[in-house]
Amino acid sequence: MSVITPAASVLLTRGLGSREVYAILRGRQLKFFGGFWAFPGGKLTHLEGESSDPLQARRFAACRELFEETGVLVARKSDGSFPAITDALNDGRRQLLLDQLSFEEFLGQHGLAVHAADFALIGEITTPAFAPARYATTFFVAHQPAGQDADIWPGELEHGEWVDAATMLARWRDGAFVTPPSVMTMQFLGDQPIDEAPRLLGPMFQRLVDGAIHPIFFAPDVQMIPLKTVGLPPSTYTNAFLVGNGPRYLIDPGAHEPDEQQRLFDVLDAQPFDAVVLTHHHPDHVGAATVCADRYRVPIWTHARTAERLQGRMAIQRLLQDGDRLDIGKCPADGQPWYLEAVYTPGHAVGHLAFFEPHYGLLFAGDMVSTVTSIVIAPPDGNLVEYLASLQRLRALPARMLLPAHGNVSVQPTQVIDGALEHRAKREKQLLDALAEGPAAVDDLTARLYRGTPETLMRFARAQLVAGLLKLQHDGRARELDAQRWRVI
Repeated sequence: MSVITPAASVLLTRGLGSREVYAILRGRQLKFFGGFWAFPGGKLTHLEGESSDPLQARRFAACRELFEETGVLVARKSDGSFPAITDALNDGRRQLLLDQLSFEEFLGQHGLAVHAADFALIGEITTPAFAPARYATTFFVAHQPAGQDADIWPGELEHGEWVDAATMLARWRDGAFVTPPSVMTMQFLGDQPIDEAPRLLGPMFQRLVDGAIHPIFFAPDVQMIPLKTVGLPPSTYTNAFLVGNGPRYLIDPGAHEPDEQQRLFDVLDAQPFDAVVLTHHHPDHVGAATVCADRYRVPIWTHARTAERLQGRMAIQRLLQDGDRLDIGKCPADGQPWYLEAVYTPGHAVGHLAFFEPHYGLLFAGDMVSTVTSIVIAPPDGNLVEYLASLQRLRALPARMLLPAHGNVSVQPTQVIDGALEHRAKREKQLLDALAEGPAAVDDLTARLYRGTPETLMRFARAQLVAGLLKLQHDGRARELDAQRWRVI
């Protein structure tokens, strides 16, 4: 089970009644939402996490993160006033960023204290379990003290500016990357003052705490719906996607448990769609396909080879081919015709399809690549030669965002795909090195190269190794002798 890290985030305003919030652009090098617009914030320090007052600890962290990232210090002097930002305070900011000083020490040196009333509580959001890095983030509203100005220093952040909801959402519709919690917040606030956030957002935050599926939008009219499925650990959640504004399609509804299917229905009941679209036939991608098709009276579409694998299990009404375009309405950015293009990508599964949306550069990769683990290639359905060719084909697409079936999205699609290719090349070298020592049986090679793998997963490791041997055979670099013994050529 993934670890949940406590964190805090701040909607910083210009003052009471302000409709503008301070947004920061996170550096692309950051692992968590690198390249995205967001609100200032971050995880609690070790000392903050040990506080006996969790809410005050989060306010303390919110104050610290706000000062470190923007230079705005919402802490009061003993007379109740806020300090002006001086060279001495900026020196302390540098020491905080270098971990040379604790925030408690910094406040003590300057006679400052964090007041609870200066950080109005909105609520808490915990990253859904689909992501390997999960944060329980408490959101607050705070006001920039008079005489202070936000100032972004080079480092983890690239830029910062004051924006209202309309500006941020327009920028997002035009293709800027904005974190889903920021999108959700701005959509709910609309043209209301930021001070209204606790009242307007609090009930919605509570629904998420109670188990509702998060409204996760990485692009307009593109909702990611993480669902608990029967996948292999750590990929026990599969991302379904609801894409388009008329027509609209549901990609890979994999939930198999009735309770999880009901959570999905709670989302779909309010958003009519036109078809269920499957990337491939594996159980964690099709678990709710039939129940969704029946409940909403829509067809199921997929590739012909996938339809063969699903014969007798569900009815397929349309066979998709490489290059087919699925109309998804009008592009939110410019109103022009908007579509998904089917990309035939066999290798993980014989009928696998990925889908590419060219305006925003969205690549719905299915099981071609994951941001939590490597992809299983299990012959005969899986074919490593085809898989690597399919990865190269996806790499050539002008994608700006990778949306995998397992794990969080990435705005570095090329790097993620290159990582998958490098992993396969490393495994191949290990296999060749082992064969160079002399002929060996499949089981012996598996035990040697996948040492430490849990016993429950060894059959998948064996399948991976067989896929590697078959590729070497295809390349003329290894051949099978007898009793599954192989030797290098």
